[in-house]
Amino acid sequence: MLPPPTAASFSMMLGCLGLWALLPAAVQAPPSRRTCVFFEAPGVRGSAKTLGKLLGAGPGPPRVIRCLYSRCCFGIWNLTKDQDQAQVEMQGCRDSDEPGCESPHCDPSPRAHPSPSSTLFTCSCSTDFCNANYSHLPSPGIPGIPGSQGPQAIPGESIWMVLVLLGLVLLLLLLLSSIILALLQRNACRVQGGPEPEPEPDPDSGRDWSAELSELPELCFSQVIREGGHAVVWAGQLQGKLVAIKAFPLRAVAQFQAERALYELPGLQHDHIVRFIAASRGSPGPLPCGPLLVLELHPKGSLCHYLTQHTSDWGRSLRMALSLAQGLAFLHEERWQDGQYKPGIAHRDLSSQNVLIRDDGSCAIGDLGLALVLPGLAQPPTWAPTQPRGPAAIMEAGTQRYMAPELLDKTLDLQDWGTALRRADVYSLALLLWEILSRCPDLRPDSRPPPFQLAYEAELGSNPTTCELWTLAVEERRRPYIPSTWCCFTTDPGGLRELLEDCWDADPEARLTAECVQQRLTALARPQEAHPFPEG
Repeated sequence: MLPPPTAASFSMMLGCLGLWALLPAAVQAPPSRRTCVFFEAPGVRGSAKTLGKLLGAGPGPPRVIRCLYSRCCFGIWNLTKDQDQAQVEMQGCRDSDEPGCESPHCDPSPRAHPSPSSTLFTCSCSTDFCNANYSHLPSPGIPGIPGSQGPQAIPGESIWMVLVLLGLVLLLLLLLSSIILALLQRNACRVQGGPEPEPEPDPDSGRDWSAELSELPELCFSQVIREGGHAVVWAGQLQGKLVAIKAFPLRAVAQFQAERALYELPGLQHDHIVRFIAASRGSPGPLPCGPLLVLELHPKGSLCHYLTQHTSDWGRSLRMALSLAQGLAFLHEERWQDGQYKPGIAHRDLSSQNVLIRDDGSCAIGDLGLALVLPGLAQPPTWAPTQPRGPAAIMEAGTQRYMAPELLDKTLDLQDWGTALRRADVYSLALLLWEILSRCPDLRPDSRPPPFQLAYEAELGSNPTTCELWTLAVEERRRPYIPSTWCCFTTDPGGLRELLEDCWDADPEARLTAECVQQRLTALARPQEAHPFPEG
């Protein structure tokens, strides 16, 4: 039998009914992606193509773009003293729904222009194709500026706005009533069941990221080199030097803050870790305006790209493998150096996309977006790293293909999760070593290695599901195929096979440490321990 309604529940029902009476009768479907006019004048620096998907490409401008990261369009016009009408410079999608995008129409505002005889006008708006033309141009102090007639108010629009505002006010009152009721019930539970522990404060709550960062006026964006789930990586220049710029949209500020905090840890400088240069924020305009990480640029690209395009002899393959192991061993190590404490760090997203090739052919580990500071034994009393909140945060991992079996089946040792995450990294390292060695012609009798394939690509294809990976790596305990010819290259016939098998062992406790992998590769790299295949 249902209990009789209380006064609080009755008032909540009235509030809901009042809200539905004010809103339209038809329930609207979730809004689709914003569609904007797209145009870039010849000679414009940078491009906004990556902020959306171009649609209906015709023989010439204008074109249409569907936004990926926001529901906001922008337009930029240039007006000179000798022109009667402003000329369009750029139109497209913004990278985020930043303040200023609320207007349904394009209402331009003047901006400074390098030329004193010109004025730039920019607008942001929030309806489809709203950036096709401006409503009017405000006077920038240049006489004789004509203003074009923009869209007129739609009859009934004011009534609609009043209804929406009333509905929002009623909804806010309803939410406040629910919060007060929940607090009263919580206090009652505390009286009955005793006090509950205070939640840990969030050190990043309330922090204004933009106030902590300054713009870098000399930072120039050139082209997009990689797009990820939380950021877009650009090639650019800073003070005349090539750099990589990791641009985060405003919705990913938390990811930016976490990765920045890791790069700024003392003592994190190492030849085989991508070098951090600066943290900054973008400037208003079509280019990224959110938080930025400026990093060392490696023009040879990722390990995956390099192995796809090149083979490497035994010496260069060992150089890549050894430098990769050295970088991971450094990340994992807890150490004091020159009075600075460096904690152990688990990477948690080692893949051939996140490892870069330096000019000397060695590797540098990048993308610390999922990296996690590990608990240590030698940390100073004042050291207070942010701890992961719960098992789900500890077991979060990156690219599925490289996830250790204990992450795929959720059996990671949470009692000693620092050691467990190091062991999971070593499993990923083993798959990367296999990928490097698979492109070494010296390990093939015919000196012709097959085309590059990712780990498990031969078995599962290019886009394996979690279920397929679990079946192969956990249930069947299969690993990438090791050709028998790999065992004929060194005086230690089982050296390479044993190294890989000891790294990707199904039992995490049986795996080598990254430091031990480094030592074994150093031994394999000694000249006297390598010889060519026997003839005949």
